[in-house]
Amino acid sequence: MKTTKQIADALGVDKQRVYRYIKRNQIEETHQDSGVLFYDEAAESAIKQGLKQNTDSQEPRQAVASESTIDTLIAILQKELEVKNKQIEGLNEALLNAQRQGEAAQALHAGTMQTQLVESAAPVAGPDKPAKKGLFEKLFKKPATV
Repeated sequence: MKTTKQIADALGVDKQRVYRYIKRNQIEETHQDSGVLFYDEAAESAIKQGLKQNTDSQEPRQAVASESTIDTLIAILQKELEVKNKQIEGLNEALLNAQRQGEAAQALHAGTMQTQLVESAAPVAGPDKPAKKGLFEKLFKKPATV
């Protein structure tokens, strides 16, 4: 006599699966001891045969379903990858344009700054404007006599 656990281990399946099969097919236990159910050889062979048939009939169907599912997932992922690659290309182009605009703005700003420096460095002295006197000259030069 064997327990549900021993039958499940012999078949290589989950104990719950064996238990459900027993309940669904109304297989009676031979002996019960402290809540543990024991099954004789006839019940054990019926359980093994029934679970083996269920397992054999489900495996090919699951394999075909999983192969088609995998193929579908691969196709979806390839399409998404193509879309992402196009997005990356667009972002790279936008980044290059922004860098070029930044360089152009920087060059323009440098040219403006250089022009301002040149204009401020050359003192403007014309016929109507006397040359500006420095601080030292203002303090230590003698006043002009008339």
